[in-house]
Amino acid sequence: MAGNGWQKNSRGESYFPEGRQVVNTVVILDHESKNIEGYRRMLEASREQIDCEFFQYPEKALDYVKSHPTAVLISELAMPVMSGKEVFDMVEMLSPSTVRIAMTQMDSVAETLEIFNQIRIFKLILKPFFLPEDLINPIQQALEYHKELEQEELRIKKMEQERLRLDQLWQQLTDKLEKKKNRYKGIYQVASGIIRGNLNSEMKGLNAQEAGFAAEVCEELLQEFMRYYMFEERDWQFHVRYLQVRFSYPEDGCILQIKNNTGSEAPREILPEIAYGIFLGGYLCQMLFYSYRTLMLVEKEGAVYVLRMFCQHSSGRKSYKITDEGVRNLMINFIREIAKALSFRMASGVKEQKFAVRLYFRKEDGCNECDNYGAL
Repeated sequence: MAGNGWQKNSRGESYFPEGRQVVNTVVILDHESKNIEGYRRMLEASREQIDCEFFQYPEKALDYVKSHPTAVLISELAMPVMSGKEVFDMVEMLSPSTVRIAMTQMDSVAETLEIFNQIRIFKLILKPFFLPEDLINPIQQALEYHKELEQEELRIKKMEQERLRLDQLWQQLTDKLEKKKNRYKGIYQVASGIIRGNLNSEMKGLNAQEAGFAAEVCEELLQEFMRYYMFEERDWQFHVRYLQVRFSYPEDGCILQIKNNTGSEAPREILPEIAYGIFLGGYLCQMLFYSYRTLMLVEKEGAVYVLRMFCQHSSGRKSYKITDEGVRNLMINFIREIAKALSFRMASGVKEQKFAVRLYFRKEDGCNECDNYGAL
């Protein structure tokens, strides 16, 4: 295994563990054939580690770089037909990731600095080379630098892919939220409008304390509605646990049972509405009666889901927590109107100390209907 996370395949080629093959070809350009032969001899012992291509003519070297992935280009600066600077400028356009090394024989430091100022190169190496390491070491450094560039390029591409993925996810969440808002906006507007209307018209006969109590009930109903909006992704068992903890106190004679007789969970599109319908029934019983036994059944009639509520409560005036009949009726009307807006059809009936309600739900809400059999 090579360094920095690189590996070698059966052919000795380096590659990223992700499967991307690594470019490690080195192109050496020098117009003098004797120099080329000298480079070959120096690199002979390292040919398994360094894959070199040698050229005497700049145009052939450029053709190779254009058609083959090239990690490093080493070029003589002083050439008769095309200078090394011109070669580097062309390579920068053809293969920007290719690391460029200039080699030449200099007579002064000033001339060397001028070269650095004129061309963009990784390294300048001075001839003549006395030892193989004089050529091998700069090549290895350039290859390592090229690997770092490749890794950085890969990292940037991964970041871009991740950014695109997050953008898509954000758009999906935005679209989903918009659908939620559209689905619940109508119900919220109806419920809040009904409540505000009832508060304005029906509170006139209430004293300050009773009016304050009714306003608190309205606020709690709307806050609870928004809670179900926020917890839309919760499953059936989550809602059942929450509702039973909220409304079932056997030691005080308050019992709420919830059963799903459909054989499967309600679709997520309408599960919050069904759960909120159960909340409305439980809340009504809890606010009105000292003791009650309430059964909530979820059933299915074709493509329609039906919530059936059966409540039995104690009899007599002392069974009511709210003694004022006007306040009781006001709260009953609040919950009735919200339930009607929540479902596409509602039916209810009262008999002695019992009352029953049916709420009908479907995925695509049509116009609301309401069949009332007696007062709630």
